[in-house]
Amino acid sequence: MVAEKSASYRNTTQRAIILAEVESYDGHLTAGEIFERVRRQYPTIAYGTVYRTLHLLAEHGLIQELTFADQASRFDKRVERHDHVHCTDCGIIVDVDVPVALMARHVAEEQSEFTITSHHTVFNGLCRTCQGARNTGLRAASISVRAG
Repeated sequence: MVAEKSASYRNTTQRAIILAEVESYDGHLTAGEIFERVRRQYPTIAYGTVYRTLHLLAEHGLIQELTFADQASRFDKRVERHDHVHCTDCGIIVDVDVPVALMARHVAEEQSEFTITSHHTVFNGLCRTCQGARNTGLRAASISVRAG
């Protein structure tokens, strides 16, 4: 869920550097990846500082935190409503804009009698690279079975 931007948010140099790093990347980084990137510019920064700051930035609606089952959270610079496609093999996450997901929100409101304030749709599957790896692996296994 994306929080609204808060007027009480106090920007610091560390927070600005961490936010800039998230905003400079066109993907979805983990806290560890962001820490490694920030540490290049700010070698004295602690992992805990980066971790807490990312959660604070997400709470204030400046970035979006994405959680996927047993994987590390990832952070997204896009805070407007959008959906994601997630590869269950390699973990890559891609932004998508799916108008049908908005229709699903209205159906969910009607069926539940909730007032839905936000939603996030995640499509799970295999990216092209992982599809190719699986297909190549299947072909190799098939060839070795026939040869044996």
